[in-house]
Amino acid sequence: MQIAGTIRANLRAAIASAKRQRGRSVHGDTITHWHRLLEYSRRIDRHPSSEPVSDLIAELETEMDRRQAH
Repeated sequence: MQIAGTIRANLRAAIASAKRQRGRSVHGDTITHWHRLLEYSRRIDRHPSSEPVSDLIAELETEMDRRQAH
């Protein structure tokens, strides 16, 4: 996956987008991107030399779970 900027910045942007879109329809490509970003972030988070992102992973997962619940 290619991303521009840091993992933290991309996770923050995805979280902000998910929050803005609560209760609204979201394009399938966006959902796919969020899932791929989560997968990539989990892999990066396992490396001890990487920036910590587990807090943001959990927050995006929560937003994704809320979306699925509705």
